Order: sequence, then structure tokens, then C-alpha cells
Amino acid sequence: MADRPQRPRASPRTVHEEQVLGHLRRSGRASRADLGLALGLSRSTVSGITAELVARGSVVPLRRSQAADGDGPQRVGRRPQMLALNPRAGLFAGVDLRYTRTSAVVVDAAHDVVASTSRACPSATSWDERLRHAAALVDELLRAGGTGCAARELRGLGVGLTGTAVSVPRVVTGSREALEHRFAVPVRLGNNARLAGLAEVVWGAARGTDDVLYVRFSTGVGGAVVLDGRMRAGTTDSAGEIGHVCLDPHGPPCRCGGRGCLESFTSLPRLLAAAGQPHLPALLDASDRGDVRAARVVADAGARIGLALAGAVTVLDVPRVVIGGELLELGEHLLDPVRKELARHLRAPSLAAVEVGAVALLLHDPAISLLATSRPKTLDRPTAGSSDPLSRGAPSTESPREEPGFALGARETADTRRPGS
Repeated sequence: MADRPQRPRASPRTVHEEQVLGHLRRSGRASRADLGLALGLSRSTVSGITAELVARGSVVPLRRSQAADGDGPQRVGRRPQMLALNPRAGLFAGVDLRYTRTSAVVVDAAHDVVASTSRACPSATSWDERLRHAAALVDELLRAGGTGCAARELRGLGVGLTGTAVSVPRVVTGSREALEHRFAVPVRLGNNARLAGLAEVVWGAARGTDDVLYVRFSTGVGGAVVLDGRMRAGTTDSAGEIGHVCLDPHGPPCRCGGRGCLESFTSLPRLLAAAGQPHLPALLDASDRGDVRAARVVADAGARIGLALAGAVTVLDVPRVVIGGELLELGEHLLDPVRKELARHLRAPSLAAVEVGAVALLLHDPAISLLATSRPKTLDRPTAGSSDPLSRGAPSTESPREEPGFALGARETADTRRPGS
């Protein structure tokens, strides 16, 4: 039998270049010392490789004023030179399709936000109309970015879907196909609670931490598990669904069909109904005024959240938990009982104070290249007169059953760490 021809092995230098580029792609920016530590390379090797990548234009050194933002812990002494991918390598767009709002963002290869926007979207809006709305927002952002956007190609589009939508295969497939046809770039879709967790790792409160549990409390309760810097889906694609952990088998019914789930005790509609308040600002106002009923409801929710988080941290052994969502607007009324419950069940825990998650999904996908020659050849941007599935009057993609009022607001986050992490 004839021997199969073997592929030529990449040289060590080529492998190291790919490692450096991959790390900058995932992390956004790093010093040469950071690269050496993360990749296990010597100082001389990193210096030689980065010098060549800078000369080639693949990597750019950042001004110290640029590098000062979001680089983690404060350093003592002169700040090191930070490096990032050349922002002109391409643009990535992210969209968050929530029940009552659609948000979009455009980010460059260096992880800098070029433009972003958010618009209300009534819960009764058809799925076709939601997709058209999302496409229009992305087009608007690309135009808003000016000549800088026009000179750079859109490399990919990431889309965050609600848990209800992402569980319907025909909706996921139909959405991907329609958006790929519209923008002629690869499209990746995912659960928006998980993408919010990934965004916290790349840009937010968990940046620089490889192992994180993210939980978002709003009309629903969802989450994400990031281990070794990678978002984990689990065998049934349900990793991070802490909202459906049972706290009391005899508790209130949950929309998942079970009883006593964390979500059935801590979702926003549940809290409003139990406190007799019409909306979240009213619940916050009642809590601030010392309303006994409101205080009891919020404190009970915080205690149950703390209990569930303590169990999850014990099992996963993660050093950090990031909490997001609308309920964070309740501030210390909610967080104080969370702290107390964590202290009761964990060893000396402490608590301190998403559309971009869809972009993080793209940046973590090595199949989406930043090289101009790698643009998919089979995806053609529609021209005038061509059939665009996102044009008005196109055949309808079935819409999933949606729960009106569902919104995932991650404007604020709370960061839970164990000492020494």
C-alpha cells in the first residue's frame, strides 16, 4: 500500500505566530510579558515574533493611553507596551434579539467598539420583522462608523437569541440562512444569556479570569459556565441553566414544567407579583421606603440566589461569579442577603460591585478568519433585484412562542470572588 502523502509540518516559528495571534484575538490586547506567560514562550521568542508581526502590520502597538483602559489590576511603575491585532483587519457585528428590545454593536479586531445602538421591539413583533429590524440596525451602525467602517470588511455576525428561540431548530436555521444571505458573512447564533457571560470574560467584570460562572436575573434566569477560558455547552446544550435548579420540590410551578426552580422564586414577574408592585422601579422605591412586604420579598429572593450560587460554586470550584440582569437595579436590598447566604455556605466569600457577547462568540471561533483571502466564496451579498429573505414580503420564518416582556439587561454586574482568586 502506497504511503499517504504527509502534510508539511509548520515550523515552530509559524506555530508561535499563530499562538500569539490567537491569544490577541481572544483577549483583545496583551503585553509581551502577558503573552510569554500565557503561551509558555521565552521573552526572546515573544520579542522576535511580535516584532515581525508588527512589521508585517498584523499587530499594532497601542498608545499608553489606549492600553490604560481595561487592563485588569493596577500595575506599579511604568506600564508595559500593550499589543493588539490591527483594527483594520476587519469588523465583527453582534446582535441581541430580546423579547422587547433589539441591540446591536460593531467591534473591530482589536476589540474596540466602533458603534452600538439599541431599540425597543414590541413583544408581538413577528420573527421575520425582528430579523429585518436587526439587519437594519447593523447596516445603520456600519454607516454610522463612517469611512473607517467602509474601508474594513465585515468578517462575521453573531446573534444572541432568547432561550425560547434558540431551542427551536427551524428558527435557528432560518435565521442563520437569512442573515448569511443578507450580509454574505459567516453567522453564529447562541443563547444570549451565555453570550452575556462570554462578554464578561472578554470585556467585562471577569476579564482575565479563565473560570467563571455568570448568572443573569430578569424575567427569566439564565447563565453561562466558562472553564479554561471556553464557554461550555454541556451534553444537552444546557450548561449554566442555574435558573432551573430545584430549590424546593414542593415550591411554585416553573415554566420548565418543574416546581420550585430558582427562576420560579426569583424571576422579575414573580417578585413583582409577590410584592404587589407594577414594575421594577416601583419595587425599588418600595424597598427604599422600607415597605415590609417588598423588603421581605426581595430579601427572600436574595437568600435563594445566594444558596443556589453557593451550590454551583462548590460543584464547579470557580473563583468568580458574575451576576447581571435587571434585578441588579435593586442594589443592596438584593445583594446583602446574597452575601450573607454565600458566607453561610462558602469559606469567606466576598461580593463586589450583551450584544458584545455575540461578537465574543465570533472572536473565539477560529473558523472565522481575519485574512482577506478567506472570505466565504459561497455567500454573496444580495444585489439590486435579487431575492433577499429579509426583504419585506418574503416567506415567513416561524416565530417561536415568546413570553412578552422578557428582557436581558446587563447594564450592571456584581462580581463574586473568593479571597486569593
